[in-house]
Amino acid sequence: MKSAFYIFVGVLISACLWHSQLVKAASGQIRIVTQYFAPLQWDNDGEPDGYVADFMLAVIDRVSERLPVSVGSFDFLPWKRAILTARQEPNVLFFSLSRTQEREGWFEWLGEVSPYGQYFYQLDTRPEIAVDRIEDLMSLNLRIGVQNGGNLHSYLKQLGFDEGRNLVPITDYRQGIEMLYLDRLDLLPLTGFLAEASVCREGYDGSLLKPVVFIEALAQPLWAVFSKGSDPELVEAFREEMADLRENGFFEKHYAEHVESWQKLACDQ
Repeated sequence: MKSAFYIFVGVLISACLWHSQLVKAASGQIRIVTQYFAPLQWDNDGEPDGYVADFMLAVIDRVSERLPVSVGSFDFLPWKRAILTARQEPNVLFFSLSRTQEREGWFEWLGEVSPYGQYFYQLDTRPEIAVDRIEDLMSLNLRIGVQNGGNLHSYLKQLGFDEGRNLVPITDYRQGIEMLYLDRLDLLPLTGFLAEASVCREGYDGSLLKPVVFIEALAQPLWAVFSKGSDPELVEAFREEMADLRENGFFEKHYAEHVESWQKLACDQ
């Protein structure tokens, strides 16, 4: 009778250990979510491309040599949906986003993935908008495109801008470029070193862009994060491998290659 009891206990313990190993293995599968933002990360005929995408996929390869990790999916989503997914699901890798005080407790912050600084742009073919500060735009009768739910959206609303009066929520910069050139917007925020090429890529004349005012308050690096509840061992491994790849020059090399290629090809076409 006792031997049967011990056999039962042994089987039970083995089953628990087996289940624990399954859970740990399952936790090694991650989901990547991000927004189309070329040349940082973008969908190139069904394949992820861009200097941030390359960097993070290289990090995953290095982490996989230490831990059982695999990519379950790589999804390009609208910004609000991407950030909501990363806040609600464990083991979600999300990039590229600004690190703000409001977001600090939302994620596990891994490391910087890109420089970032935006200007508000107008078209040179339209009456000049001459201001010294962003706040000066508020008194003008302007249609200002802003990514719905993004960091700039929140910042402008805090300053007193209003969606019913001067803010026009947009899905992403590609929609904003189209609206600017169709005279449905007066101002559009674009990343300074990518602006002209990004417009050319959408089939418009990038040389018509004219910077109006720099968005100084939000000029800060973009980050990669893991969602809360992610495997702590995985989070730490990503932090270490990201730092190591930066130190050996991998990021700088891919950043320079992608930006140069993007700027040449976009407007030459």
